[in-house]
Order: sequence, then C-alpha cells, then structure tokens
Amino acid sequence: METEIFLKEYQFTLESELAKNHQHQLQKSKEKGEEDGKRNLPSVDDDFTTPIEQEIRSKYQAEIEGLYQNGRQVLNDLKENTFKQVNEELNELDETKITGLLTEVENEKTKKLEELTLNHLDTVKDIENSPHYQLEKKRFDKIKNRWEEVSEKHNRQESNIQFKPYWAYILLLLGIGIAEFPLNNQVFISFRETPLLTLIMAGVLVITLPFLAHAAGKLLKQVKERSIYPILFIILFLTVGTISYFTALLRSNYLGELGVAEEQLLLDQWTFFTIGVILFMVGTVASFFAHDSSNEFHEVYKKYHREEEQFLKLQKEVSDKRAAEKENFDAERKRIQNECSDKTEALKNKLQSLKSKKTEITGNYKKVLAFCQGMERKINNHFKEAIFNYRDTNLTYRNNHRQPKAWGELVPDLKGYFVEKESEQE
Repeated sequence: METEIFLKEYQFTLESELAKNHQHQLQKSKEKGEEDGKRNLPSVDDDFTTPIEQEIRSKYQAEIEGLYQNGRQVLNDLKENTFKQVNEELNELDETKITGLLTEVENEKTKKLEELTLNHLDTVKDIENSPHYQLEKKRFDKIKNRWEEVSEKHNRQESNIQFKPYWAYILLLLGIGIAEFPLNNQVFISFRETPLLTLIMAGVLVITLPFLAHAAGKLLKQVKERSIYPILFIILFLTVGTISYFTALLRSNYLGELGVAEEQLLLDQWTFFTIGVILFMVGTVASFFAHDSSNEFHEVYKKYHREEEQFLKLQKEVSDKRAAEKENFDAERKRIQNECSDKTEALKNKLQSLKSKKTEITGNYKKVLAFCQGMERKINNHFKEAIFNYRDTNLTYRNNHRQPKAWGELVPDLKGYFVEKESEQE
C-alpha cells in the first residue's frame, strides 16, 4: 500500500470499520455474558480462560494482525526503499561531487553544441553547393561579368528604347501590312491569275514593306556600330522607293482599267507612291525608337536581366532553405542550453532537495508509526472493554454474584507489533 493512500484513505476506513466491529462485539459479549450469567458459567472454581474470552481475544488480535500487515508494508517501504535510497545519496553527495557533476553537464553541453554546429555548417554547405545552384551561379556570374564589360563600354545601364512595349511596335507593323493588303490584292486580281497565286503576290508585297521598314529603322538607330549600315540604309530606302513606284504604277493601271481619266491617273500614281513611302517612313521611325542604339548592348542587357530574374528566384529558394536550417539550428541549440540549465539547477538544488525529502519521509514514517501504535492501543482497549463488558454482564445475572477464580488475574494485553519503533528510523 502506498504511503499517500495509507495516510489519506486507509486511516479513515480502518477507524470506521474498527468502531463498527467493536460496537457489534460489545453487543455480542453483553448477550453472551447475560446468557452465561444466568447459567452461572463459568464455574467459580474455574481458573482458566473460557472459550468465549478466547474467541473475543482472537477477533481483536486478528484486527491487530490486519493493521500490522498494512502498516508494516508502508513502514518497510519508507524505511528500506525510499529512506535508505535517499540516505545513501546524501552520504555519497558532497560539494566536490556536485562540482564534478556540474562540470560533466557543462562538458556534455559543449560537446552537443559543437556537434550541432558542425552538422549545421555541413547542411548549409550542402544547400549552397548543390550542383543545380552552382551551375546557375556560374552562368549568372558569366553573363554578369559580360554585362559589366558591355555597360562600362557603352557607359550606361539602361537601354535607350523609347517605343515600349515591344508588342505595340509589332502591332503597328502588322497594321501597316494589313493596310496595304486589300488594295494590292485587287491590283493583282487584274492580272487574272489564280486566287492562290494572287494572294501570295499581294501577301509578299505586304510582308516586304513592314520588314524593310523594320530593318531600315534598326540600321538607322545602330548606324554608329558599323560603317556599312549607312550604305545598307540607302539601299533599303532606294529599294522601297522602287517598289513603291512600281506598285503605284500597277495601281494606276488598275484604275485606268476601271475607267479613270488619264490626267487623274498621274496624280493617283504619285499619291500611291507617296503613301507607300510614308508608310515605310512610319515603320522606319517606329523601328528606330523600338530598338537600342547598340545591338550588342541590347542582347547582353536582355540576357543579363533574364538570367538575373531566374537566378534571383533560385537564390531565394536557397535562402529560404538556409533560413529554415538556421531556425532549426537555433531551436535545437536553445533546447540543449535549456536542458543543460535545468540539469545544472537540479544538481545545485539536489542536496537541499534530498534533505527535504529525507525530512518528509521521516515525518511520514512517524505519522504512520504513531497511527499504528495508537490504533494498536485502541484495539487492545477495545478488547479489554469487550472482556469486561462480558464479565460485568455475567456477574449481574449470576445467582451467587461470585466471579470465577480466573477473573481475579489481570487481563493480558494483545500481542502488539508497533511498540517502541520510533528508534528504528533514527
């Protein structure tokens, strides 16, 4: 039985049961005393203990035996196990021992922190030295170095493109081509070719004008890059002029077939020529403002910023992994430090804790022993009270009112177990 249960529950239960049994025994002994007294039993000359008194004695002795079994279990546990263990620890523990244990705890903490730090650094290296990341880093460093060379060469960091976004420029070129298509298609229909061939002839002309305008604008913007660009621009301009002239001539012939007056045809011819040149110039100007003055700078600029965007995404992933590892490292380091602090605090308080525990155990032992001794005396008193109750009732109902010889002696105490046990705990 555990000490706490014994002190809190068993005492109350035992006292209640003993009181109840004692009242029952008093009633029974009274009835038996009246019965035997009327029969003048036991005899006056009897000098031995009667069976009824032996029965009463055995019942109260059984209560002491039950108390002894439970009390002895608790006392032995307190003395042989808990108290003995605490006493041994107290005998072994001193300031030197505590100092040694504290040193061991500190050394253990240092070892764990060193292992944790090494593992953390290895993990960080693995994250930073992953093949994919290193490959992307080399690629980015290469284009970055190239970008620094080109930007220093051209003495600028931004492109000088004014027509943005680029897709708007493409739409403009498509618009120029589409504007040319219906009329050119009608002109080529007059050749009475098949519809597919007519469509191809008109389409080639429509595609040619925006393409030439695109090339001319780019050559004009980057004219300083190569000395041949001005010559190429003049050739393109003359080519477009020639195409526009003959296209205007075709359109005039087409109008002539429709019955337009001859004096009007010359005006229409130069009008169509001028429109073609104007459309070319619009496309050229748009191309001029949609391109950088250096093709080298623009290509490196685009590649650098594209690679930079991809590398920054990858770098963020690596940074997130590194941050997560750092968070885990800090949490584990804090756990080790807290564990060491708890052990250190426990060791510092261990001596006082053991002394307090010894005092508590000693107090519980004395409480249990005092209770058992008190109950043992109480049961013994109950036993004698039951005997005297029987004898008094017996004498009352005897005819001669004489007591047997055996009653002249003192009633012997019950066998006790908890007498003089206080010294055993010291």
